[in-house]
Amino acid sequence: MAKARSGKRPQNPAQGNNRSLSSTTSGTMRESEDGEITIFLSYARADDKVYKMVRHFKELLIHFVHAKSGRKVKAFFDQDDLRWGDIWENELETRILGASVFIPMLSASYLDSENCRWEFNRFHSNASALGVRELILPVLLLNAPAIFNRNSDDELVRDAAARQWEVIEDAVLSDPGTSAWKVTMAHLADRFVDSYAAAEARLATLDGADLQPVKPANEAGDHHASDDADGDGDLDDDGPVLAELMESIQNNVNRVTSIASSLTPTVQQLGEAARQSNQGSRPQTPQQLQAWSRRAAGAFEEPANALASQGEEMLNVTKALDVDMRRVRQLTKSLLPETAYARGYNELIAPLQGMGTVRDQLTSLLDSLKPAEVISVPLRKALRPARNGVTRVTDSLDLMESWQPIDLDG
Repeated sequence: MAKARSGKRPQNPAQGNNRSLSSTTSGTMRESEDGEITIFLSYARADDKVYKMVRHFKELLIHFVHAKSGRKVKAFFDQDDLRWGDIWENELETRILGASVFIPMLSASYLDSENCRWEFNRFHSNASALGVRELILPVLLLNAPAIFNRNSDDELVRDAAARQWEVIEDAVLSDPGTSAWKVTMAHLADRFVDSYAAAEARLATLDGADLQPVKPANEAGDHHASDDADGDGDLDDDGPVLAELMESIQNNVNRVTSIASSLTPTVQQLGEAARQSNQGSRPQTPQQLQAWSRRAAGAFEEPANALASQGEEMLNVTKALDVDMRRVRQLTKSLLPETAYARGYNELIAPLQGMGTVRDQLTSLLDSLKPAEVISVPLRKALRPARNGVTRVTDSLDLMESWQPIDLDG
């Protein structure tokens, strides 16, 4: 599942439009005055190149949602509409407040796409902050229980499972216009209408008292941004205090920087094990190869598991941070002068602006592990936790890159 990234996502979507795997929307991503609902379709182009189904999916969904609810739908994706660079990430909260629906079209290719993962994690964080996870409606292109299951090592998969994805394999494997497509999309439209109604009711009553700090895993009863799978969004009835949010952010920034520091010796230990596995004479017989690969796998096991654990903790804390960042923005814009808010925000994120070296370390690590991974199954198995850990850390870094300092001179 976890593969090296094919490219780095731009720090600000407006800085680059060359996305190899993506989907987009435009406009305000909210209901228009005539009640039109907007949808964000997130998919891997590698899938659409083979299945050629995203346009058909879009057209049928628009029709069936209108037929079952009387509401018009505008679904955007990048083959027809504006590119991702035309969407400003700092408008995401506003768009979710407008009850836009996010439909990730899940697959192995989706999980391998850095851009798709960023889209999912960003929308999930914002929807979590507002307590409207109903606005996330995941679909699974092919039934793949080996990859997509509730016990997956991938947090994105578990978050999607909590929303109970809809499997559309029968439609994907059928030709456009068949009954399989129509039945599948009629069922999905029913789910869409119910989810949208629940989110709309929630957003209609939303105010500042609903914006609570979210604790990362192993704090506050093991609650983190992936919890509350029922999507009701009820975190605390007492209402938030801005000081508590700021304290939560500061504590989590400290935790993230501490975890990032702890990654360095783990990466070095893995790199040393990889170098040792490539030195010396190669085994000449199958028996020698088996004995050697088991010894090498044993050397990788401890640091690989450590990297998996560190990556999971880092992602949980970063997701909680991302939610709290959204909430602070929502609260402080109405409470503090813009310059005071900007300075406070910039001070909070300053310690995280130097995380690029972590990505460089991980890229170098992945390159050093490749020769060992092709040698034997025991080695690949021993290194799998390390690759899972790299994916988690990379997802964390992608979220952090969206926390750009505010230009006080602009």
